[in-house]
Amino acid sequence: MNANYSIGIVLPTLNCISLLPAHLDSMQEWVDLVSEIVVVDSHSTDGTIELIRERLKHPALQIYSHPRGLYQSWNFGLSQLRTKYAYISTVGDSITRAGLEHLRAVAEKFQCDVVVSKPRLIATDGTLLPDEANWPIDDVLSTLQITEPARFEGLKLFLFVMLNTTGAILGSSASNLYRAELLQQRPFPTNFGTVGDGAWGVANVFDYRLGVTPEIFSTFRHHPKAYSKKEYAMEDISGKLFLLADETLRQRLATDVALRGEDERIGCKNFTSLVGELREWQHRLEKLRRQKSFWIFNPAAWQARFKRNHFRRLVKERRQVIINYFVP
Repeated sequence: MNANYSIGIVLPTLNCISLLPAHLDSMQEWVDLVSEIVVVDSHSTDGTIELIRERLKHPALQIYSHPRGLYQSWNFGLSQLRTKYAYISTVGDSITRAGLEHLRAVAEKFQCDVVVSKPRLIATDGTLLPDEANWPIDDVLSTLQITEPARFEGLKLFLFVMLNTTGAILGSSASNLYRAELLQQRPFPTNFGTVGDGAWGVANVFDYRLGVTPEIFSTFRHHPKAYSKKEYAMEDISGKLFLLADETLRQRLATDVALRGEDERIGCKNFTSLVGELREWQHRLEKLRRQKSFWIFNPAAWQARFKRNHFRRLVKERRQVIINYFVP
């Protein structure tokens, strides 16, 4: 495999024996396509590693034991890769051979640092679930009228990052391909619960080129995790991602003259302020609605509702102005 096109796999594991046989079967479709496989196991006790040693055959297979920690394990595995691209193979999720090749082709054609795609949702038993979720990539594809793979970056990318701090612009990493060197230089943050990849997409928004494709060739499985939800619980994660996006923009505008000039024409900084006001009034309204007394008799609740609706209209209007700049 030419090093310029090589793909490395990070396979993080933690007591996942129930899903592992089917996962290893799915990997057989493309295992010969990749140059390296790095297994990072967090001291599994259910036979996970034994099964991997028995079933997963590859000339450049590496198996490591690593302390528990979702993104800590990802970062360690990524640090071991010598390939150009990295794919994180989450046990339970899957990708086709054609999908992996497609992601690489898009990355090469558009010189992307990250290529994202939308997965199909499946249940624990593997049955297909209705496509009712509105992923950030859906917003990108529909708003920018994208019908084939494309690349975008800078303030254009920031707009969608700001609008998707709940879902996170990267969606599911099991559907994405990354440039390995970038993740080695800028590891996933470990202080954002289970959305470290989402926080990475926000914190580094001005330092990567994002490729998107409308094709679907991977699955995302809803199933119980090996780790406790309490272990990664965070209060108001969407709010934290919003504040991260706001601070990221402010810091970059303070040092990047060219970006500051473009923002004066587009108005992303102003848009961010409006989104902040909308979030604040929505938060106040929800807090008042949770009080024991009926909120409809509380003048403060009506004022919060009025303000919320006011800023909602302003955000919608400003969003359209910015979109018209990018999509005449």
